[in-house]
Amino acid sequence: MKFGKRLDTLESNTRVREYTPPIIIHTIVEPSENGPKEIGVFANVLLEGSYQRIDLELGKTHDEYEKKINEYIKF
Repeated sequence: MKFGKRLDTLESNTRVREYTPPIIIHTIVEPSENGPKEIGVFANVLLEGSYQRIDLELGKTHDEYEKKINEYIKF
């Protein structure tokens, strides 16, 4: 089998995966006497054709926040 035919066969057998946009988590900080202080975190996630803003709940860690986002987009 020639290389071109083999390549065509491999390309025709591959499935095109649906595009998953990157998740960008925005951290909001403000200056304070002791240095920068985090006052909020949010992410804009594309869900069902529109962007939804997901905010970090008070008292939650970043790990819990990332788990919440992953549940929304069902990784």
